[in-house]
Formats: sequence, structure tokens, C-alpha cells
Amino acid sequence: MNRLKVLIVEDEPLLREGLIRKIDWKTLGLTLAGEAGDGFEAMSQLVHCQPDIVLTDVRMPGMDGLQFINQGRILFPNVKFVIISGFNEFEYVREALLYHVKDYLLKPIDKEKLHVLLIGLVDELRAERQQEADLSKLNALDEMIRQSHLQPLDFQLTHLISEQDSHLDGLPFELVRSCSFAGVSVRIVYRNETSRFKENEEPLARFAVQNSIENALAALPIEVIAFKHAYHSEEIVVFLASRKSTLDLGIIIETLTQTVSWIRQHLGLIVSIGVGGVKEELTLLRLSCMEARKALQNRLLFGGGNVYTDTVNHSPAGVVFPLLNQAERGLTALLEAGQHREFLDYAAQLFHTLAESPDARYEHVEYLYTEIIHILRKHAAKTAFELPNWNLGTPIASFESFTDWREIIAIIEQQLERLSSVLDSGAERSCDDIIESVQLYVQQHYNEDLSLQWVSEKYYIHPNYFSKRFKNIVGVSYNDYVTRVRIERSKELLRTTTLKIARISQLVGYEDQGYFCNVFKKVTGVSPSAYRI
Repeated sequence: MNRLKVLIVEDEPLLREGLIRKIDWKTLGLTLAGEAGDGFEAMSQLVHCQPDIVLTDVRMPGMDGLQFINQGRILFPNVKFVIISGFNEFEYVREALLYHVKDYLLKPIDKEKLHVLLIGLVDELRAERQQEADLSKLNALDEMIRQSHLQPLDFQLTHLISEQDSHLDGLPFELVRSCSFAGVSVRIVYRNETSRFKENEEPLARFAVQNSIENALAALPIEVIAFKHAYHSEEIVVFLASRKSTLDLGIIIETLTQTVSWIRQHLGLIVSIGVGGVKEELTLLRLSCMEARKALQNRLLFGGGNVYTDTVNHSPAGVVFPLLNQAERGLTALLEAGQHREFLDYAAQLFHTLAESPDARYEHVEYLYTEIIHILRKHAAKTAFELPNWNLGTPIASFESFTDWREIIAIIEQQLERLSSVLDSGAERSCDDIIESVQLYVQQHYNEDLSLQWVSEKYYIHPNYFSKRFKNIVGVSYNDYVTRVRIERSKELLRTTTLKIARISQLVGYEDQGYFCNVFKKVTGVSPSAYRI
């Protein structure tokens, strides 16, 4: 399999070079596709080399890292972005979540953490490519067509809106010859209002919806091409094309709104529709469809059975910040008082207020959610306990399947339960008890990964707090303690066995024999070979 490409964006040349040296390119199967010193250069490199992974700084001259990611994801949604920054502030973590970045690393970059992160990204990318390859196999394609009643054209058009390297060959002539376009994404949301369609009649229901929409739009002076999305069974996509220089979206939206109402009344189906923007080139249809899907996400706020269009970039802070500015102190006080039910009710009221705002949009829901999770994490940090990664919250990407903001309240409730269990377990065990437990574990498992990060994740305690308390109690730093235990065990093995030094090094937790020898001599004053004699 071809090597995956990496783009590194860092305005300090020395830091950029240091980051490059920390990556084990050959082992990971990666190649350096490009470097950039600012956001504008990064955009040029992104288009030119089309990397699989981008490591980018936040603070840069001109276009900053978050602006670069925002624009880059529109052009290349499959690229894995990782933020690197020396600013240990949740402000960047929160915004990174909104841009769906894969991770956030603080400078100075830990080589081991970077390696583990890249391993995960490589595995994820290769799995995605393997999945795409499997879907493209002829036998699998024939089976999907047979089972889901799809036609080859459905797959071809789905490819057009899903892939960056899609081709126009073989597309319907009436679409290709037109000069203006709008993409419309339609999803069916079922509700048991009538017994017209049974649970096993999804293909029939989808056909009824598609046929109704096609018939309604056929009355307009436009070309209409509707097809079933090949990979989302509940989704229908409609392309609208005109030979004129513009499309009248107002008339289109009015027609679709009337059709949604008719479908609900006569078919008993709840249909939500998202409408993308008009594009002047056929190759931009994919972008229009992305806008339609984004607009469709507003049904989480306002419910199903509506037509949504929103191509304007709304600032999340403009709507959400006034809400949180008044509520953050109250939410924090409820957490400190242990009133979790009241906290949940307060959070639900914030989302309810947001849903009633005429200016609210889906991105505001994302913003509010990450702010509430931030409040939970700050409360945990005050107790000297650090929540593990899984307590950051359900990934925002999963919200796409939600149909009501109340589903997010259920997610926040889960986070509260996890927070309670972590803090309760922490209250039952003082830091001194944890130190005693860690010492015992190190003495028995000295060959394992025993970093401060491991302590933090296993005992839910902040690494800085633990490190300071450990030195006060034990008299040496935690890392020095681990080193002493390992060296004492290696001395025992040198005295009592004939094992090679390389093997002893591995048995006590050092993969690199040279590094082990240096540590051994630093602690004992002699080399392992000299000690054995």
C-alpha cells in the first residue's frame, strides 16, 4: 500500500524541523508531502500535495490554524487534521472540536504521544481505504444493488458528491449541458402516524417520497435528477439544473415545502429537506450537497418536516455566549453543590432557549455542547482529578444522526454520571493512598509503561498534582523512583543469571540497550558489564 502523505504547518523553522525529526516515517509508512510556515502557504500546499494527515500550529501570521482547518475541511473532508499549540487553553480545544480535528497536542511535543497518535491515524486511514476498496468490488456492488433496489446511476451520482476525484463521464446529459446548479439532500424521518407503510417497506416508502418530489419539481422550468444515496438508505439526493444564469431558490423552496406537507398528510411520513447553494460549475455540486447536509442538521433544533437552507456563516458566540455569560456561574455552583439533576435541568433550559431563538443554527448547538463539557472538566480539575479522554464527551460528528436536541441532554447526563463515579472514587482514596498503590504496582510491573500519563489515566489524578505530592512523600521524583526500581531489578538479574544485557534491558522496561546502559552507569557509577564482573 502506498505511503500516506503528511503536511506539517509551523511558522518556526526550527520547531518544524524538530517535529519532522520526531516522526518515525519509515515505521509508520508515512512520507513528508510538504511544509508550510503560515496558513496561506498551507492552503496552497494542501491543494498541491493533497495530504492524508495535517499537523498544524494554531498561532500563525496571516491565516491562523483554525481558519486554515475550516477552509481545508470544505475542500478535503477526509483529511485528518491535528492541532499543535503551545497555548494550554481550552479555547483552542473547544474550537478544534467544532472543526472536527482528530486530536490536540501541546508543545513541546512528546515523541511517544505523537507516535501513538500517528499510529491511530494511520490505522484509521488504512481502514477507510480498505472499506472503500471493498465497496468498489463488483460482487459487493451487485449485491448492494440487488438488496437495496439501487441502480448503477445511483452509485455514480453518489460518487460524484462523495469523492474528491470524481469524474463527469457518463452523467445524464440534461445535467451536464446546464450551467447553474443547486444540490438538494433529502432524508426521510419515519414516525408511526399511519400504517400506510410497514417497517419492512422502506424501499417502497422511499420510492413514494422520491416520486412525489420529482413530480412536484417537474412543474418548474428546471431539469430534475433524483437518486437514492448509495450508502445512506434514508437519504434521497436531488440535483436541479437550469440553462439560465440563475436558479430561483425561493420558488424551489416553496414547492418543496408544499410537497413535504402533502407527503405528511397523504403518506404519513415525516420528511426533512436541506437545500444547498446555487453553483455555477458542475464540479461544485459536491460542495452544494455538503451545504444541503449542513442545513439539514438544523432539524435537530427545529424538528422534522421542514425545508432548511442556510449558506450564511453564523458566529456561534453571537447567539450562545450571552446565554453562557449568565449561566456559567450558576452551572458551576450546582456542580460544586453536587446538584447534578439541577445542573442537567439548567443545561436543558439553555438548549430549549437556543431552540426558540430565530437566529439559532446547528453550529450553535455544537458550541453550547462543548462549553458545557468544558464546565464539567474544569470542575473535575479543581479536585486535582483529570477526566480521561472518553469523558470529553460524545464526538460531535455523531450528532448528525440525532433528530432532536433532547438527545444531547441524554449525552450530558451520561457525562455527569461518569464524572460522579470518577470523583466519588477519588474521594474514597486520598492521594497518599494512590501513591502507595502506585509504588506497589511499579515494584511488580517495572517492565511496563509507567509514565505519569499512565498514572493519570489509571487513577484519574492530575499528573502535576501527583508528581509534586509523590516527591514530598517518597523523597524522590516519580520518574527517578521508577528508574531506581528498574535498575535494582537489573542488578539482581546481572548477579543471578547469564542473560544477555540486551535481554535484561527488555525485561526491566528498556527497549533500547544503549539507553539502558547509560541509565545504569548514571545510577550505579559502572556499566552493566563491569557490574557483572
